Amino acid sequence: MLKSDQTIAANTELVKGVSIYLCDLDTDSDIPLSFAQSLLSPSEHARAKRFHFERDQKRFIRGRGFLRYHLSKRTGIPAGQIHLEEGERGKPFCPERQIHFNLSHSRNIAVLALSPSAPIGIDIEFIDRKVDVHGLSRTCFNASECAVLSSLTGDDLHRRFFAFWTAKEARMKLTGEGMSLAPKSISLALENGRPVGYLLPEHPTATLNFVELPIPGMVCCTATLSQQ
Repeated sequence: MLKSDQTIAANTELVKGVSIYLCDLDTDSDIPLSFAQSLLSPSEHARAKRFHFERDQKRFIRGRGFLRYHLSKRTGIPAGQIHLEEGERGKPFCPERQIHFNLSHSRNIAVLALSPSAPIGIDIEFIDRKVDVHGLSRTCFNASECAVLSSLTGDDLHRRFFAFWTAKEARMKLTGEGMSLAPKSISLALENGRPVGYLLPEHPTATLNFVELPIPGMVCCTATLSQQ
């Protein structure tokens, strides 16, 4: 059993059946590099060799091993034999089993969401106080979202910015649309200035859920298809 077997508690009412796992990509504490390497496919081994910097290579190896390890535990397929394909919009999936997953990383931290029944998107970000919050907001956020940020300062401003950002990124990753779904086209439902859902796009309807991570200074959000 690896340390990364520990599931992060999510709001089970909003994210029923979803398991969320965390991994430090820079150390062997969650998944040893040699073990992760043993789980990779031949094409992933080849891809790892193309990284110029050793740190990036090790992060890729641990990240893919981390993904394959948990997919193997969930599906019963040996990790090295799991076949990963990409959908029309580029989102990876496992054709052998009905298991939905999404992986996100920020710096050295990766987070994996597994869902047995419906697509899921997840995004994590370290709160970076050097980010040009107001400049990016004009490009990525709508008027009501920008108004909320304009009323905040300091740590509150940066934390709320990344709450908005991760909520939108999770929605973009839910369907695999990525940046082809412009962040500004995603409208967040706000209560007291905090994101609690999605107003747009209307289809497919989605639910957001923030996940508390045991790492200070990080924000994590999931997006799942709403139950009809």
